[in-house]
Amino acid sequence: MLKVHSVEFDKVVKSAFISAQADYKFALNELVPLVGKLDIQREVQNPKFYDRLARDIVSGCIMPPLTLAIVLEEGEFPQDTAAAAAFLKENIKSFFVLDGMQRLSTVERAYKRTPDEFPMDRPILLNALICHSMDLLLYRMITLNNGQKPMTARHQIEIIASNIYDFEGAGVSLQTEKRVGGQKRKRGVFKKADMVKAYLAFLSESVNVDNDKIIQEKMDDLLASKIMNSGLTSSESNFDDVLSQIERLYDLPAVREWIMAQNNLIGFCAGARASVSALKNIDSDSIESSIAEFEKAFSGINVSKIKLGNARRRAVKYFIENIKRLSKRDSDEILDEISQEV
Repeated sequence: MLKVHSVEFDKVVKSAFISAQADYKFALNELVPLVGKLDIQREVQNPKFYDRLARDIVSGCIMPPLTLAIVLEEGEFPQDTAAAAAFLKENIKSFFVLDGMQRLSTVERAYKRTPDEFPMDRPILLNALICHSMDLLLYRMITLNNGQKPMTARHQIEIIASNIYDFEGAGVSLQTEKRVGGQKRKRGVFKKADMVKAYLAFLSESVNVDNDKIIQEKMDDLLASKIMNSGLTSSESNFDDVLSQIERLYDLPAVREWIMAQNNLIGFCAGARASVSALKNIDSDSIESSIAEFEKAFSGINVSKIKLGNARRRAVKYFIENIKRLSKRDSDEILDEISQEV
């Protein structure tokens, strides 16, 4: 059983928000299989923590709503309850659990313990979010869940990113296959960890996405704060746009190693958020020559006076943010500007 109560539109994350009701039979058949769907989803917690809930389910409790999500890259959102119900039924296997994985696992355990007594027809409430943009979906996750433990903002981002982009052992591809709820296969030799950091840099518009001087818990809090205050919901660019530019650089032998270097990749993604439109309008020859001029400029920095890795990230970010203007400058002019940024 599945019944949609309402379909609303979230004006901030530009997404459809569906409120629905199902029953435990639907949850067991359709939703429980989604629990282990994500590659790096956190482990189900110790069952003893949820023993009380398991007993309450059998006794007839109503749990807080589960939240499901899907990234729909093309097509229109369902506009009414009938269309929303049809969309959910047709695409349910492509959704993933945004909130409620532990509760769904508890439902399954409760059923297995007492199948004869299990209340199959009892209601379970659902919220389903349909987004055109993975970036905005992550923004919504962070604003709702920031500070909750043990799921950190960084872990939330890794979960969604890995569900959409197949980063494992690779990074970007020269051809992207798009499909509802599916992954885009990315060929190449980028490390998954580097790509996730690059994505964090894009979302936060900051190169400070990892810092050994700051404890990890505090670093995650700072990162979430940066993302929420970065103007992501009003940005005209998205990470797909930036990936397209990374793909273009990867296909240019002269700059392939440059974009594959972690610090360059992080700086590029942090800066490209503001300049991806300009990058699209610069031809490949100009991009190659501009990066060559940047490297000449950076070689003029006194490395004994800086922290090299962080300085490179900041310099690349500034260079890419201002690529429209700096692509017309020589190395001395670029050096004059980036030296003030590092």
